[in-house]
Amino acid sequence: MLTQIEFYDKDVIKNTLGVISVKPDKIVFVYDDAITDMNRFKSLEKCFKRHLPNAVLEKYPVDILKIDEIYDTVSRIINDNDECIVDFTGGSELMTIAGYKAGLDNGARLVYTDILSKKVMNINDMGQYMSTDELTLEDFIDARGACFIGNSHDGPKEDMYDAIIDMCRIIFRNIRLWRDTCAYIQTAMADSEPNDTMLHAKIEISQKDGRKVTPDRRLIGAFERLGFIKNLYFSDRYVAFDFASAQIKSYMISYGVWLELYVYINAKRAGIFKDVRLGTMIDWDAYDGVLVPENEIDVIFMDESMPVFVSCKLRDANTPALNELLIEKKRIGGWFSKSIMVTFGDKSSMGTGTYNRARQYGIEILDKEDIMSDDFSDRLIKAVKEHSPITLKWKKV
Repeated sequence: MLTQIEFYDKDVIKNTLGVISVKPDKIVFVYDDAITDMNRFKSLEKCFKRHLPNAVLEKYPVDILKIDEIYDTVSRIINDNDECIVDFTGGSELMTIAGYKAGLDNGARLVYTDILSKKVMNINDMGQYMSTDELTLEDFIDARGACFIGNSHDGPKEDMYDAIIDMCRIIFRNIRLWRDTCAYIQTAMADSEPNDTMLHAKIEISQKDGRKVTPDRRLIGAFERLGFIKNLYFSDRYVAFDFASAQIKSYMISYGVWLELYVYINAKRAGIFKDVRLGTMIDWDAYDGVLVPENEIDVIFMDESMPVFVSCKLRDANTPALNELLIEKKRIGGWFSKSIMVTFGDKSSMGTGTYNRARQYGIEILDKEDIMSDDFSDRLIKAVKEHSPITLKWKKV
């Protein structure tokens, strides 16, 4: 029976990647006795059960400032089990020192999970290693003690991708007209039921603030030409049409979702990212008995074993948007995650405080020029692949 000793760490990937890769029969966490929330370990157990359904999880508290207590605890665990591996990926410095000494003195196998090179290194024989498995987005969410509670928008079917990309480019070239046209559609459908897919309204209507809005004939025509609406009637006094579906209606009454769709489809088509999701809503506490959508992540996907968080703003970036993206990144992925802001702003503004702050936080920026380029998918890939956690070590994250 193989037992793997882990030193509990605030970074999810340090607690999970080595275990999922080595696949022990028993996982033992040595953790700071100041931790009182045992749901942390329930969360890890849920994550491990997906990969290791028969594995057992145990936990031992220690005073992380007492090196002798850590040494004695690790030694006792090793001696109480037939075959032990000690993984030094997570934990504090004293845990590493005491655990290493206990492992050597008691004949355990010592390993370190090199997350960036994707190897579990054998410290007893530095020439030996095994490749790591890949974590999924569900692994991160479960291990963090969070849960998915739905999507703000359902992702489109693949046969809609071309039409959506074409419509996105039309919208991006006519952003002010889209703002007014979207406001018109929102106002006209404000009192409709979710499954009501027919719009019939005067050509000019008033919003709640009294501002009058009208739709742009060319944009509405583009929606019809690309199959988003049908049965279009457009006169000097009235507009009427049917949305192709309730899903399309949800897209057309949302001003910013078109940039999210654009990024989502390009990430899917890149062919190298896994578990690409649109408008993901997350409850950060899966164990409090109350489902509350505390955060919505515009687009999220996995680059190998690292989550990538993308915030999409059909306007210039601002400090609150950066802070929200940084919180999402820290909560799920910690240091070993990536974040990108896709904004309709301009990189010529890179001297502003907001853009300087993005650089300080290690947030990659893709701007209007990138969005409008023919090779946006390649630029997205480059932003992800060149975003190395090594470069973030001295950033303010």
